[in-house]
This record gives sequence, C-alpha cells and structure tokens, in this order.
Amino acid sequence: MKKLLSILLIAVLLQGCTSSKETPSTGTPAHPPATEQPAQQPSDSVQPETPQPGTSTQPTDDQDKNDETYKNDIFQVASVEKTGEDTFTIKGKARVFEGNFQYVVEDGHNELTKGNVQTSAGAPEWGDFEFTVKVKKDQPNSTLTLVLFESSPKDGSRRMELPIALP
Repeated sequence: MKKLLSILLIAVLLQGCTSSKETPSTGTPAHPPATEQPAQQPSDSVQPETPQPGTSTQPTDDQDKNDETYKNDIFQVASVEKTGEDTFTIKGKARVFEGNFQYVVEDGHNELTKGNVQTSAGAPEWGDFEFTVKVKKDQPNSTLTLVLFESSPKDGSRRMELPIALP
C-alpha cells in the first residue's frame, strides 16, 4: 500500500513538472529574448521626460545652500553654511537624550575644536538646533570634517556619529 502511494505521488509530481507550455512547432520561442530592445521611436516624436511626483527640476533655495543632506537615526542636518573665512553655521534637528549632543571638527589627523549643543527638545521628540563653529585649518590643503555624535550615558563613548564635510 505504501509503495502504491509513493508511486502515485511520484507520478503526480512528474506530471506537474512536465506539463509546461509548449512552444510552437516552428521553433520560435513564445517570448522574445530578454536582450532584445523595443523598437526606437523616430527622433522627431521623442517626448521630454516628465519629472516624478514630488520632485522638482528647479533648484530651491535650500538646494542652493546645501546640495547634500546629512542624516542618520538621530540627526537631520538641514544646512551647513560657510558664513565667514573660518566660520560655519549648522542648522537641523536632533533626537538625542536630554536634548544634548556633542561635536568635534577634525582635519583627518587632529581634533581642531569640539563642543556641546543643546536642542529645543529631548528624545523621543525632534529638537531644533543651530550653532556656529569657528575653526581654522592647520594645513591649507586639509579637509575639515564636522562629526556630530551623542555620548553614551554608560561609558561616554560616541554613539550614532554623523560625519559632515565642511565646505
């Protein structure tokens, strides 16, 4: 009895595997190969691309100020502006413990300056912040990087670092 059931089960499985769509007897595939491209439209009837909903082809004021958005789970930096020769203004939102976070400016080798920032609200809310950093490069060809982070309440280590290249 078990042998009969096993044979029937195998027969049903084999039947399911072999009952696929048949190709026409002319030998041409039912569907064109994936490498074939659709026919090109004549150049006089090419239509311009339409932008996706929610996007704009015209730059906004925010895009002019800051082409790149910096964010992670606890920081959303809206703008980084160079306001003077060695002065930068940073604006954004943060969701940090007790509304407090730290920053450091590095040149790849050294920490040039550091500080604390207080936001308008503590976690779990997003608090607004704006602060100004005055820092001078040690080497003229170096790149300045602002690193935002939250200090761990347990051991003081950096958490959720967000590196930002200063203009």
